[in-house]
Amino acid sequence: MLKTIDIVLIAVMVSAAAWTFKIKHEAELIEDQVHVVERKAALERETIALLEADWSLLNQPDRLQRLAEAFKADLALEPLRPEQIVEPDELPAEPINLVPNGTDTLGGYADNSKSLVR
Repeated sequence: MLKTIDIVLIAVMVSAAAWTFKIKHEAELIEDQVHVVERKAALERETIALLEADWSLLNQPDRLQRLAEAFKADLALEPLRPEQIVEPDELPAEPINLVPNGTDTLGGYADNSKSLVR
């Protein structure tokens, strides 16, 4: 009888040791994955900081003014006039191009009020 209990207890201990090893191995794999993600996140943060620094250098008003003056002839840049600034309700309405029979120039896919897909 004692030998049967000893064999069962040894089997339980070996199973517990195998289960513990399996859990430890899985935890180490997950820890490695976490480290990989942390390294990628640190690299992305560093890249973002570098791009923000580049952006601030590229957007300096003195630099933009020099570029605007250098390429004024090529780009036909002119200062903005106050009358060019309007409110949305001041914009002209969208023109409606309908022929007298109630169809548009695309072959009869619109009525007088809205476009319909047929």
